[in-house]
Amino acid sequence: MDPLVSIIVPVYNVKPYLNRCVDSLLGQSYQNMELLLVDDGSTDGSETLCDEYAAQDARVRVLHKKNGGLSDARNAGVDAAKGEYLSFVDGDDWVSPYYIENLYRALEQAGADFSASCFEEVFEGQPVESVPTERLEAFEILSREECLRRILYQEGMEVTTPTKLYKRALFEGVRYPVGKLYEDIPVAYEVTKRAHKTAHIANRDYYYFQRGSSIQNMAFNPRKLDSVRHCHALMENVKRDFPQLSRAAECRYLSNVCNILFQIQDRQHEKIEKALWQEVKKYRRNVLLDPQARKKARLAAALSYSGYAMTRRVYEKTQWRGKK
Repeated sequence: MDPLVSIIVPVYNVKPYLNRCVDSLLGQSYQNMELLLVDDGSTDGSETLCDEYAAQDARVRVLHKKNGGLSDARNAGVDAAKGEYLSFVDGDDWVSPYYIENLYRALEQAGADFSASCFEEVFEGQPVESVPTERLEAFEILSREECLRRILYQEGMEVTTPTKLYKRALFEGVRYPVGKLYEDIPVAYEVTKRAHKTAHIANRDYYYFQRGSSIQNMAFNPRKLDSVRHCHALMENVKRDFPQLSRAAECRYLSNVCNILFQIQDRQHEKIEKALWQEVKKYRRNVLLDPQARKKARLAAALSYSGYAMTRRVYEKTQWRGKK
């Protein structure tokens, strides 16, 4: 029998989307699974819907808890999971019927500690463009160092927790930082550092629903500096543990700083704006001279020498802002 996979779904006031998410998971071609719906203090009826699913399908377990945020909900799911493998799906997203099966087959064939597939961004009112398949597309086996390099240079490997299947052992002693935004970043580094091998496939089996109210699409507020702090810590950790990837880590950090910096649209945060611009100037030369750095980061580094105002104008015209 295939090993048990625990799928952890944090649920907080996502009732309009929850049926789509849960139905896609209960319809998986991979059968030996438990679905942990972690109700994080919902007040919109999501909590009742979770209980209804548990009453209908023995594979569903519901954890009701006080609201503590996404990290806290994921941690509760990890603590309660019974499976040998863990996967995470956000409550407003959904997956293809082959999401778990493809990840598991890739992991097994590679002898890997975790596997990763790709996602498709789906905006409200727009159809899914990709067609799910049971065939593993562009199957690759990555070493720990190569996996980390791709994460840092953003070459098809993401820091996001969803789209992956993990051996449970990777999470021993690892939990998401509670009360912080962009909580995926520190955990992605820890589990990648622990993994001897990673499997990667190009299958787009995860549908990432884009809502206007998502954290990424919110106007700037100082809490978004969590992202910069996480990426700075990531850079320092990489320089300590994988010095050969120091340039890659600086590239990832510069990209992150630019992403947050150019979300600032008012003078209220001028002090933060100036501090972030100093970080751009500190790392731009190394990124500009790194032939492996992503084109977008090198262009930002080059433009920065023309001054902040010009860099911002070009950024706004080309709409560089994005998750990466």
